[in-house]
Amino acid sequence: MSAVNLALPVDVHSKLSPEDFYANYVNKKPLVMRGAVSGFPAVSRWSVRYLASLAPDLRVRLKTGSMPEGRTTATRLDDYARIVTEWEERAAASREADEPPPYLHDLPLLTMIPRLLDDLDGFPAEYFPKFFQNRWWKFTQFFVGPSGALTPLHFDTLLTHNLFFQVSGTKRFVMVHPDDRDRCYINDWRWSPVDPDEPDTERYPRFGGARVLTCLVEAGDVLYMPPGTLHKVMSLTPSISFNLDWHDRSSAIRSLIAARDGMPARNLGYNLLFTLGVIGKVPSAVLMPALKSYYTYVS
Repeated sequence: MSAVNLALPVDVHSKLSPEDFYANYVNKKPLVMRGAVSGFPAVSRWSVRYLASLAPDLRVRLKTGSMPEGRTTATRLDDYARIVTEWEERAAASREADEPPPYLHDLPLLTMIPRLLDDLDGFPAEYFPKFFQNRWWKFTQFFVGPSGALTPLHFDTLLTHNLFFQVSGTKRFVMVHPDDRDRCYINDWRWSPVDPDEPDTERYPRFGGARVLTCLVEAGDVLYMPPGTLHKVMSLTPSISFNLDWHDRSSAIRSLIAARDGMPARNLGYNLLFTLGVIGKVPSAVLMPALKSYYTYVS
């Protein structure tokens, strides 16, 4: 038996000043800044074909199968672009298209294809703590894939803030309030078996009281999610996006205290490094070699 929780709206504004952003949303609640980065050249240029034109022979890792159990495989970026393009053409022509291609996600494409930085002129680094500002591109992770790409309900593994930049296409986010995590039957630290769109309240009765929020994020939009926000993400169209996970002083401290809640030791190690940067003022250039494995891990 399933029941649909009341879907609450997410606040939507145009681009906010950093002062308003911190005063009203950081550590508080999700926000969509509609069209906040629509001036990026990337918004009008980027497609999977465009990415492949810049680095056709770049080998990228893809996630196949369902998350989190799936496995990874590697292919040339040009081959991946062809696979996605051909699948979208078949899907448009038939209501019974085969399964979507694998999902390219959690890859630091701005360090793998530095020319992409030219298309992000005017990036709003002022939203981030100083530790992340000067080398912000080092902290980004990309999500590139077909319509139908799906990530089930989970929260970000380091309990970081998440600023998510939608460059091409549209995604639908379904979020659960961090304080309702105990209603989501978390396993493997951060994954939930509950589908917040069609929750089985006989199997997962506690979820019936969870607070659920939904929103669409379109090309040029920016989404903010506070630390610990559980979210399910569906690509409604072919999509390119990237995010930057970051800590401020309060989230860094909470991320270390999370050891008592079962945060994996490796995650605590990464959070200690971020704490040294955000609170201890150690430069990112010093800490990045130790953080590199985090930014090349496909979850």
